[in-house]
Formats: sequence, structure tokens, C-alpha cells
Amino acid sequence: MTLRAYVRILRERWRIVALALLLTTGLATLFTALTPKQYQADALVFVSSNGTRASTGQYDEQAATQAQVTTFSQLVAIPEIVDAVRSKLNLPLSQAQVAAKLSATAPTAQTLIIIHATDGNPDLAAAIANQAATEFCRVMEDYKRPTDSSKSDVKLIVSRRATSPDSPVSPKPVLNISLGVLIGLLLGVALAVARDVLDTRIKDVEGLSAAAGRPTMGVIAEDHKAERHPIATRAGTRNVRAENFRQLRANLQFANVDEHPRVIAVTSSVPNEGKTMVAINLASTLAEAGFTVCLVDADLRRPTIAKLLGLARPVGLTNVLIQQIDLLDALQPAGSNLFVLSSGPTPPNPSEVLASSYVREVIRSLLDRVDYVIIDTAPLLPVADGSEVAALADGSLLVARHKVTTEPQIKRAVATLERVDANLVGVVLNRLPNRRTGEYSYTYYRAEGTNHGLDGREPKRKRGGKDGSTDSPSRRARRNARTAETSAVITPEIQKAHPAEGVSQRSGGQL
Repeated sequence: MTLRAYVRILRERWRIVALALLLTTGLATLFTALTPKQYQADALVFVSSNGTRASTGQYDEQAATQAQVTTFSQLVAIPEIVDAVRSKLNLPLSQAQVAAKLSATAPTAQTLIIIHATDGNPDLAAAIANQAATEFCRVMEDYKRPTDSSKSDVKLIVSRRATSPDSPVSPKPVLNISLGVLIGLLLGVALAVARDVLDTRIKDVEGLSAAAGRPTMGVIAEDHKAERHPIATRAGTRNVRAENFRQLRANLQFANVDEHPRVIAVTSSVPNEGKTMVAINLASTLAEAGFTVCLVDADLRRPTIAKLLGLARPVGLTNVLIQQIDLLDALQPAGSNLFVLSSGPTPPNPSEVLASSYVREVIRSLLDRVDYVIIDTAPLLPVADGSEVAALADGSLLVARHKVTTEPQIKRAVATLERVDANLVGVVLNRLPNRRTGEYSYTYYRAEGTNHGLDGREPKRKRGGKDGSTDSPSRRARRNARTAETSAVITPEIQKAHPAEGVSQRSGGQL
């Protein structure tokens, strides 16, 4: 996993890290508040040789004493000393409880022993330390007194008596809370990474390409206005989504320069991934570039193109397939160079209808008249319709929705296309949050000749004449002139099918 992936995980799952941090910090604070305060008093004991032992020199005598100091420090809580402390201080505690309050340390290369006593009462801690030091000196001297002598080999002196401590040694708030913060951060990051690893949803371009085994042809930004403005190029000059679709168009045109696909099926693994919007806008951007495009709604189970574009849906693909209507009569203009073949009435057997040879003939007939045919198909995993249409196309685009589509779904969809020998050109990551697209802001850009304001909305029209028309006479005259100009380039066949419509065509791209 790369550093960039970790940054993405922390940015997307910061709530997990924050929750773990708050939890561990809170527990550390609660532990600190509930832990009884303990005070530690220290008494210092000096150990020296008593000069009763023959030695070869002062250095050897001092080394022998230092060696004994380490041993002495381990004997501070022996029963003889503990019982003496209990008796002298009249402590209502057991021998084990008093022994637990005593400890000793011996600094390296020194003949000193520090006796520690801990208790919740600072005065009692000092009293225990002083009494333990006195009893410790007496008992150790007795241990080192030869049997034939009344004088001990060592001499122990309490060189510094313990005083009542001002501050407790435990709990340690700064240390406890710092550890809580550190453990919370580590735990939060670990949980976030584990959650991300176990989450098989598509989260970035790299994950989508790896799951599909195909290049990512486009990344489409999230746009909450997409339902109101299905065609992104008509939603304003600063629409990032429109630029995303133009990039998708460019990538498709250069995906295979020698044999670029003219019939493109747009599909997805499961419903609600945005394939229809991708199909509509891909067709629109191709038409915007001057190509003649036909958008075919082959999702016979849930057709939505006609509804989104505000077109009539009484006739369409199914009527053409059963030869109820001529193909040209079923085409509906949806903009400059863009025609739509809606789904038509929903048949009882969509899979059988789409698997017929008539569908191939309809596509071939459309290719004789347009530059590109964009087909919106049904999802691949629920039904077989999508794969049957994809097999007829020159290339297919698989749409995946950010954080909705899963890697297993993508792999199953790719396997479905491979079984029918469909040419999967690439994949499209749809509805990526705007902050993740990595695109520049398009606030500086304004297309020439646009009918939209700087805020991406159409400017209000001034009221016209006395008849209440919203168009002024001069505006109506200019519009009628443009309609006459565009009607002049429409072929006789389209004029016969749509005598009242005017659609401008790219030079050489007649229907």
C-alpha cells in the first residue's frame, strides 16, 4: 500500500481515528481520576566497612562493600524488618501489605541504599521509610557480625531521613493521557486501514483498473444537479462534469487510433451506477465535437433516456425490430447532430428480442447514416440483456459507481463480457466526489457564444410584446433565421421523418 493510499484512508476514515482517539484518551483520563494517589518517601542508608576484616588494601575493601550493597538492597522487605516496622508503628496491616509498601534500590558503583516506602498518606509513607531504614541497619549489621566477635564487619548509617512528599508518584496524568493519545492514534489508524482493506467497494481509479484489468477511460465527478441537467454540457460553462465527459470522449477516440470503436455499448455490473447518464453525455459530447451520433436505449427493462431528455416514448427500438415502423421514423432529434432511438414498448421477453439478428441489422443501418452509435444497455449481472448487446458493439464501457460498486461485482461483470467475446475498451469511475477528482476549478472558463450566465444558469429573459410572449420580436426573428439555416442541411430522409424539426449536421455526417 502506497503513502498516497494511506493519506486517502485517513482523509476518508478520519472519524474512526477520532473515535478511537477520544475513547482511549477518555479511558486514560478516567483511569487517572479513579486511581488512588500514592506518595513515596525515600530514606538514604550509607554502607561502609567496619575495618574488622583483613584486606590487602583500601580498594579491595571498598569493592567488597559495594558488592554487599547490591545484596542488602534485596533484603529490605524480609519478615524480620517488616514485623519490626509493624510493631513500632502499630500498623493495622498484614505482613504482606507492609512488605508491598517497601522497596530499595542501590545506585551503581556506590555504597548507598535508598529505601522507598509508598502509601496514600504522605506522613505515613515517611514514617514507614524512616522506621524501615532504622530496622534495616540493625538487622544487616547483625547479619554481618561474626560469631566470635561483638563487632559487625559492616556499618550502616541512615544518612538522610525521609520527609513527607508534596506530590504523589502515581497516578501520572501527563504520562497516562499521553499514552492514551498515542494508543488511540495507533489503534484508530489500524482500524481505519483494516476497515479499508476489508471494504471491497471501488474507492479510486487504481482499484477499479486493478479489479477490471482494463484502463480507466474516464472519471466523472459527483454532481447533485445531474437529475435536473442530464446533459452536462448544457448545465453551465463551469460544469466540471462536462469536462470529465469531454476527457472520456478524447480517451475513447485515441484508445485505438487504427480501429477506434464506432458502436459503443455503455453498461454496468448492477443498477443505479449511472450508466445511462454516461451514455447520454458521451453521445452529447461526441455530437458537440461535430460527429453525427445516435443514442440507442437498449435497456428494455428499465428505459430512462426518453424520460431524462423529455422525448416522446410511444415508438422506438422494439417497434423497429418487429417492423411496425421504419427506422428513420423512430429517430428523435435531441440536439445538434444528436438523435435518439428510444426503447419503445417493453416486450415480455427482452433477452430474446435483443438476441435476434434484427438488432444487428438495425445497428448496421444506423452506421450507414451516423458516425457513432452509443447504446445504453441493461446491467450485466442481474440479466443477460447487457452482454447480448455488448457482443454486437465494437467496444464496451463498464461504468462503476464510487463507493457503491464492489470489486467482486466488477470482476464478475468483466467475466460476463469475456464469455460473449465482447471488447471491453475500458472502465469509467462515476460519481467521484468533487474534492477527489483532482481537477482545477473552471471558474475562469467561459465559452464564447454561450446562453448561460456566469453562475451556470440561464439568464432571465426580458418580457416581449403585448401578447405576453417571453421572446422579443428581434429574438424570434433571429431564432427563425437560425432554424431556416439548420433546416437547409438536413437530408430529405430526415425531413420526411421529422418535417417540423431542424437539426444541424456535421459536414459529411448526413443521416
